[in-house]
Amino acid sequence: MYTKNDPIRKLIEKNGVLIAAHRGTCGGNVVQNTSLSYKNALLHGADMIEVDAAMTTDGVFYAFHNGEEKIEYGIQKDIRTMSSQEVDSLYALNSLGQRTKQKAERLEEVLERFRGQCLINIDRSWFYWKEIIAFLNSKGMQDQILLKSGVEESLLEEVESMGDGIMYMPIMKKMEDWQLVKSYNINVAAAELIFTDLSSPFIQPGFMKELHELKIAPWVNAITLDDDIILSGGLDDNHAIRDGFEENWGRLMDMGFEILQTDWPALLKGFVTKRF
Repeated sequence: MYTKNDPIRKLIEKNGVLIAAHRGTCGGNVVQNTSLSYKNALLHGADMIEVDAAMTTDGVFYAFHNGEEKIEYGIQKDIRTMSSQEVDSLYALNSLGQRTKQKAERLEEVLERFRGQCLINIDRSWFYWKEIIAFLNSKGMQDQILLKSGVEESLLEEVESMGDGIMYMPIMKKMEDWQLVKSYNINVAAAELIFTDLSSPFIQPGFMKELHELKIAPWVNAITLDDDIILSGGLDDNHAIRDGFEENWGRLMDMGFEILQTDWPALLKGFVTKRF
């Protein structure tokens, strides 16, 4: 394991904490995982956009979170079983369920549109790991892209053999994941820590100190996916809005988290600005 993450570290030094926008910032007639939602997120103060990746049967990558087809397009079909021609014929629904003129966008077009503008976290791409790594390597955007996946030996082996120095972030749910990650010669730039309660060893001072000394940025999902899924020990977006920013986002920052993923970047940006 090694760390070569100057773009992330420089932004952290500048801003104190980085804000990652979950699928961009959507709502109203702005559809998630589109260039409009990503630009909206940057206008709301995000430092990083989270972009999901899905590959069609003919090998074309789209900025799309598989499993959201019914919500976004009103269809009962997995985008990964469709051709690019089929995907290109679809028009998305907005937050009111009304059909829009917005379509799923090819990942290549999204990356080009935001080249040089922000950090880009690539999510949901581990189903086609070799293909996505080769694709990202071809873009020459190693200073912007943060690729992530769960901790599996097969995935780590591919990053080690093909990663070409790409900034990588493991999604860790148990301490054994960390021990496995450390055994590979990969560029660990950040670490996504999933914890259901505040007794987790991930958020103890000793572990946070280890990450900071290695210059690995701890990432926390402050997003509230629903009322049942807990990603950050209950210190999430909904609680921040309901009970107070300091009591939730502030506590995560005090624990040592340097990247917070949120659905509300403008609110978090205002809080971060005041805090730093």
